Amino acid sequence: MRRFYSDEVSEETRESVSFYFDYYYAICPIFHPATFIRRVVEGEVDQLLIDSMRASVARAITKRTGKKVDVDQIISCVQERMLLGLDNPSMDYVRAVVVIASLFGGECKFITYNSLSCLAGSLVSRLGWHTIDLDSSDSADMSWEDWLTLELKRRTFWVVYENDSYQSMLSDRQMTVSEMRLFVSAPGSNHTWDDVSMPQVSQWPTRFDKTMSKEEILRTGWLLHTFIESCSFTALISRVNNILWDIKIGLFSASAFHCHAPNTKYLKLQPLMTPQTDEPIKSLFQYPEFAEVHRLVLEWRGNLIRAEDMKDIWQPGIHFSRFGCLEHRLFMMRIRYFCLYTYAVPILHCLHFSNRPSYFKPRTAQSGDSKTSPEPAKSIDGAIEDKIIRELLESAFTDRLNDGLLAYDIVEDSWTICVNIVHDLVEFLNRNSDIPLDRCDQTMPFCLLTSITVMIRQIRMCRKKIIESEGGNSVHSASSLYLIQSELLRSGSTLRFLWNRLQDLGVMWRVDGIEHLLRSMQIEEVANAADLFSSMAI
Repeated sequence: MRRFYSDEVSEETRESVSFYFDYYYAICPIFHPATFIRRVVEGEVDQLLIDSMRASVARAITKRTGKKVDVDQIISCVQERMLLGLDNPSMDYVRAVVVIASLFGGECKFITYNSLSCLAGSLVSRLGWHTIDLDSSDSADMSWEDWLTLELKRRTFWVVYENDSYQSMLSDRQMTVSEMRLFVSAPGSNHTWDDVSMPQVSQWPTRFDKTMSKEEILRTGWLLHTFIESCSFTALISRVNNILWDIKIGLFSASAFHCHAPNTKYLKLQPLMTPQTDEPIKSLFQYPEFAEVHRLVLEWRGNLIRAEDMKDIWQPGIHFSRFGCLEHRLFMMRIRYFCLYTYAVPILHCLHFSNRPSYFKPRTAQSGDSKTSPEPAKSIDGAIEDKIIRELLESAFTDRLNDGLLAYDIVEDSWTICVNIVHDLVEFLNRNSDIPLDRCDQTMPFCLLTSITVMIRQIRMCRKKIIESEGGNSVHSASSLYLIQSELLRSGSTLRFLWNRLQDLGVMWRVDGIEHLLRSMQIEEVANAADLFSSMAI
């Protein structure tokens, strides 16, 4: 570390590396800290990777030091140089693609995020990293250098796979790396991996111990467990995406989708279990898999170590020279468990946004008939389907998600779940209000976006019911209207809270596109209307 802080390393490089490790190493642990610092000192790290790291932390540098870093110029240079390394990609090159892709996710530039995630997926497939554990295993006589390389490939692959699964959900596409061709073990290093003062881990090769208790994880500060939790959630995201596609295809006629038939034959996919009823489909809960994957996501979230339970053991503000010590690992672990809890929010929303007739209604008309296209997501009034909103959404997401973000015909059970998820999120953020939002990863902007759209729709629906009651057209009793008014008040407060959190993210993440979208959805007018109607006597 003395050489790292000497004139052997430029101030800009030292700043880029130290800030990246401080803010993003726990999110993207694709480095061995001690080895990487040595390579930086020796000038062995590809400058493309250093610049990618600098672009990722540009706003953090500005916030902490007041120094202006032109992130757009750095990104432009990085993208140009990436074209030059495609023919012979090194590990540093692949990691640079991963780092810059994650940045675009946080910048809410989802199309570029998707393109770079696909590039990273194709690179690890081309290099054979998706099959590194197919024909070999870690042997006891393996050298430290060989095992280090193998472990770095595993870590990099799993981050690539995570990003790819997330993007497959947003882009409504298959994953770049097929689940049928995935032969990579979980990373298996022990807790000494993260300590920058340790030139190599205390023992190798090692395997991940999934039986370790939460108490032991916290006692040792085993940061790897947060990474494994993230990897396991990747499988759930992929399952959600596959289930929604299977349901969509299963509901339509086989003749209209004959091109999907070979998948079952050649890939041996499990056919979707049909609903246990002869009645028309009224809810996706009629499919056992839909209810099961909902349960699994909640179970995964419930098994996480609670971030609020770590308040008394974390120590922020540790100098980079002590990176990876026990106190610092606990600090990173709490931030990761905080972020992991929020991961479930947009995935559950995406799952339940599809539980609506405008998504699963079968097509019965002949090809060429105007009725063959699916019904659009139904809205409560014309404003929510404004052309500007639709164009803004189409620039970021696909039709399935866009319709889900705007739909008002979501089945009641799923809609109640969506609303409760948002209220729970606010309570969670309040319980961990001491964690600054600049420590959140790139999932938080999307988490807030889906939650805010839920609250906007909930307020509009509550307001509509109250207006109907004033006109004498209400079918609700006085007690029901009281509950509606109470929900309106709570939803208005929740909406303002989430809107403020999203604007706070602007310091670290470029969320102006999302802000523009939500202003088009009249977020401030909706919040003001909620305050007005909640104060009215019924």
